[in-house]
Amino acid sequence: MPDLDWHAPHTLNTATATALTSALATSSLTHATGVSPAWDLAVAAGGALGAAADGARRGRLGGTLAYRAGLWLAAGGWSSWAAAGGPPWSLPTLAALAGAALAGRLSWNAVGRYESAEKLRRRKAAETAQAAERQERHDEWGAQWRDRLARIAKLEGCKVVAIQPWTANTGYTVETDLPGGATWGQLKRFEDALGSDLRLDEGCGVEVAGGRRKGTAIIRVSTVNVMHNDLPFPLDLSPTSIDDEFAIGLHRDGTPALGSLAFICGLGIGDTGSGKTNTLGVINAQLVRTVDALVWHIDTTGAGLSLPWLTSWAIDGTHERPVIDWSAHSLDETRAMLTMALQIIEVRKRRYQQLMRKANDTKLPARTDVPEIVIVVDETADLPGRIKQQIETVMNTGRAVRVRVLVSSLRATSDSIPVAVKKRAKWRWGMYVTDPEELSYLFSGFQQVDPADAPWPGCGFNAYGTTKPRPFKAFMLTPGRMDQIAAAVSQRRPVLDEISRSVPHGRYYESRWARVLPALYEGETLHPVTRPYTDVPVVPVPTASAPGPARANPATGATPGGPGAGITPGSPEWARLFPHRTTNTTPPVSLAKDAGADKGLRLVVDNTGPTPPEPRDTSEKVPRADEQRPEKAAPAAERQPASSPAPMPSAQDAAMRLLLDAGPEGTGPSRMEADLKTLGYRTHRTTISGWLRVWAASAEVRQMGTGTQAYYVHRSYAADPPSGN
Repeated sequence: MPDLDWHAPHTLNTATATALTSALATSSLTHATGVSPAWDLAVAAGGALGAAADGARRGRLGGTLAYRAGLWLAAGGWSSWAAAGGPPWSLPTLAALAGAALAGRLSWNAVGRYESAEKLRRRKAAETAQAAERQERHDEWGAQWRDRLARIAKLEGCKVVAIQPWTANTGYTVETDLPGGATWGQLKRFEDALGSDLRLDEGCGVEVAGGRRKGTAIIRVSTVNVMHNDLPFPLDLSPTSIDDEFAIGLHRDGTPALGSLAFICGLGIGDTGSGKTNTLGVINAQLVRTVDALVWHIDTTGAGLSLPWLTSWAIDGTHERPVIDWSAHSLDETRAMLTMALQIIEVRKRRYQQLMRKANDTKLPARTDVPEIVIVVDETADLPGRIKQQIETVMNTGRAVRVRVLVSSLRATSDSIPVAVKKRAKWRWGMYVTDPEELSYLFSGFQQVDPADAPWPGCGFNAYGTTKPRPFKAFMLTPGRMDQIAAAVSQRRPVLDEISRSVPHGRYYESRWARVLPALYEGETLHPVTRPYTDVPVVPVPTASAPGPARANPATGATPGGPGAGITPGSPEWARLFPHRTTNTTPPVSLAKDAGADKGLRLVVDNTGPTPPEPRDTSEKVPRADEQRPEKAAPAAERQPASSPAPMPSAQDAAMRLLLDAGPEGTGPSRMEADLKTLGYRTHRTTISGWLRVWAASAEVRQMGTGTQAYYVHRSYAADPPSGN
């Protein structure tokens, strides 16, 4: 037997039938039991009161309430009359009931139309009154703003087009047409003065931006300080794509402060205690929500960027997979990661051409099986120069194949953030700093950015794409919330595609956690869920024996360390290290194109030894390769002072000394030319390049990279085969 549906639709016809049968049943029961007919009228009166109360709650008009109450009373009156005068089922009483029911049915439509028309009239009247009130307020505000712009900005004749209150009632936006020839940039200079004229509270302010067309300005006025309070990270953890823009906080007007790393690189700064680390955490949280992007971390100052995201997995075991795909906590691990990234860029450009053609795009589409790689770098100031160059190369070359970089630093200065890195970062955000010049360096061209507009921790300025830097408050991300996010997104994190894993440095990738986790959690017991990542044969990454590319004087042999430390050219140790070369006995050679028919290579003698220290013309024309000839050697007395215990090395031996002193960072012909000139040699870059090619052919040095990114590392440091990147 089907269930009764007590919520079925109730039409006018069913309502009429229900009223008719209810009245007939009530009067029949009263007549049969001998109960006083007055009870029928009392019940009807109670129904009338209930109908009136319900109608009032639903917003019915007074006339409608009276009509519905009248229907109840009419039904009660008939029931009392029918029960008192005889059987209710007699023909006269039934006829009276049918007539009353028909009248009620037909009159209800008229009452409904009346109520609809009356409500529409009243709504229009209210809207008209509200519009008049808004227009009056608009005219009043408009007059105030016209006067204010004339007084403060000296812009006479501005027309206030619209004044729109914000949804959260924390401020309003003024759109104004500027007088002929004026620009919104002229008005932007007076933001502080306008805020002062409005007597805004601390933390509130005025922002001026361009409108939809030239000659208009958008003025945002925040009247409530929404940046002082913490903004919890949103609860929504639904899957996203790296191609989606994501929010890192809110602007003063409540709109999201957006960013993206799909095809652009990012750059962020923030002083100690400004909330920079929290903002990086927010960006990481938005990145790990994606299903088509891997996150790699570089933090050589203690891995503080990675640990909050790894501990719930590595120690607590709340989820089975790490949400961060690779973390580089040391310089050696960083070199391995960046070298692999460069190799991935090269191999993806070759191997994914058909995928890009299928997508009809010159850029690789990000997918779960071919994820983008986002490298997040925390604090670049102390990174060696070669690593910074690798980061720049990734930023320069990885856009089309989805390898992007986000760099952060405590300071916005040229020594902390190279100019090339800043220029490549199209998304920039800066947290609170004490020196306005740093924000001016970060947001070049916007010298009016004032740190006073973001004075609290967690506040900063965001400039994404073509947008101007605007104050914002970053979401607050607590460690507990980070653990929740990691557990929620762990299972949907992508894995690196097979083509990218097949690059030469991919041999270090498989055992990355076996190397990194014991170092990060030294003395702690790793959870068993990490065993699939740690119970693998460890492949150690190449270790640099020298701390950096410190340069030594090739004439004295003073070096920073390494296999060639303290070895002077011409000494027995030098002869053992380079058994085929002697000092100052055989002129150094370089390669030059032969002008002969075979177009081959010939040896060109170079006797460019050290010259006296007096000033000389360094702008002399360098002969072409086919015109090079041995220069006249300087007198022995000049080349070797009487007080010298040993002869000075040749330019070629000095160049080899520079390669040894460069360590695993390596060096290039341009840098070597500059260093040799500093030491008194006049050897040209072309000659040095020839030596490097000869040494590379004989495996004395290894070439790393190609083209303008090529550099050379001595064989004693280059333990790995060349990557070709």
